[in-house]
Amino acid sequence: MKKTDRIQSLIWGLFGLYIAFAGVQLKLGTPRAPKPGFLIFWMGIIMMILSAAFFLQSFSTVQEGKKIRWKGKQWPKGIKLMLALFLYAAVFHWLGFILSTFCLLLFLFKGLEPQRWRVALLLSAVTITICYLVFSVFLELQFPPGLLRAIFA
Repeated sequence: MKKTDRIQSLIWGLFGLYIAFAGVQLKLGTPRAPKPGFLIFWMGIIMMILSAAFFLQSFSTVQEGKKIRWKGKQWPKGIKLMLALFLYAAVFHWLGFILSTFCLLLFLFKGLEPQRWRVALLLSAVTITICYLVFSVFLELQFPPGLLRAIFA
C-alpha cells in the first residue's frame, strides 16, 4: 500500500509541476494585477506541496493492519448531499438564487444535520442574506431572479 501511495504522490506532484509551468507560460502578473496564469500557477504549487506531504506521509511507520477504510462511514448522508446539489444546480436558474439557495440550506440544516425548525429557518435566512449582500450588493454580481421576478414584477 505504501508503494502505491508514493507512486500516486509522485504522479500528482508531476501534474502539479506541469500546471505551474503552464501558469508561468500564460504570464503571472502580480497579486494586485494578476494575469491569466496567476491562479493556475498557484494551484500547481499547492498541488505539489500536497503531493509532497502525501509522499512524506507514506514513509510513516504506523501500521494500519487490515482496517477497512470505508467501514462505519455515513454513506446515506453523502448520497443525499450529492442529490441535493444536483437538484440545486438543476433548479438554480428556474427558482433563482435566493429561493434555490434558501431551500438547499434549509435541507442541509434540517435534513442532514437535524436542527429545530426555528434554528434551521433562521440560519438559512441569515446565510442567504449575508451571501446576497456580499455578492450582489457589494461585489455587484448578478444572480438569476427566477420566480421572484414573476412574483414581484
